[in-house]
Amino acid sequence: MLISVVQTLAEILAGGTSLTSTEQIDFNHPSHRREEGAGPTLNLYVYDLRESKQIQHSGRQVERKLNNSLQPSTVNWSPSWFDVSILLTAWDRTALGEHHLLSEALNVLLRHRSLQEDFLVPELRGYGNLSMTVALDPTIEIGSLWSALNVPLRAGLYLTVTIPFEPQPLPVPLVSERIFNLQNQFHANGNTSVATKRVAIAGIVKSAVANRPLVDARVSVLTTEKSVVSNQEGLFFFENLRIGNYVLTVNCPGYLSQNVNVLVDSQGYTFKEILLTPE
Repeated sequence: MLISVVQTLAEILAGGTSLTSTEQIDFNHPSHRREEGAGPTLNLYVYDLRESKQIQHSGRQVERKLNNSLQPSTVNWSPSWFDVSILLTAWDRTALGEHHLLSEALNVLLRHRSLQEDFLVPELRGYGNLSMTVALDPTIEIGSLWSALNVPLRAGLYLTVTIPFEPQPLPVPLVSERIFNLQNQFHANGNTSVATKRVAIAGIVKSAVANRPLVDARVSVLTTEKSVVSNQEGLFFFENLRIGNYVLTVNCPGYLSQNVNVLVDSQGYTFKEILLTPE
């Protein structure tokens, strides 16, 4: 999303100022000035990112999709909103040239006031216009900001754009909800019942040297009686664990044992890739 924000701003600024293309807009650290003779340049630098206090979660329900064949499924969460703080500075051969370029940029940004959805790159569409403030107090004290950047204080614009951040759909290697078909031998009607269990921890055990799955590696959850062995693909999973922090102990013949910290939360399963070192 950060790339999408600066890309949108670059396109707006390049189209509304004397700059001829987005090639004249730089995203590097402000101290990395382009070579002399490169012509006028605007610099957009993201210096802070924090969850917005103005916009709360959208309230959409968690969507979990699962197919019956235990193939990879997807898990989606409602977006969180973040305030992205951006420092905009200008470079030119003279101070007057820089001031002129900054004035043009300020004029363009104030005409927008918000990033209208029609101007957004496709990745940011679907949420309406995005809130943007220009030249208000930055989230960090100005002197401290420039000192942290290790750059002498210079004229700049301080932008804050509030954007949605929605975690990408995650491939679920072992499915977050595993369905077991339990064949009940009822002589009367031969019914088949289906039980759904919550997978809290899933993972794969591999060799750190050969990077191949390890079969029959024993994985145990400390302070519990839960213990499993990895299958032919090196995969393992644990079900029905309470929310909290756990420690997995992994043992495999010919490899050094390893302890792995795992967090189980309410968002879904936790997937761990565990690499064991040969003895």
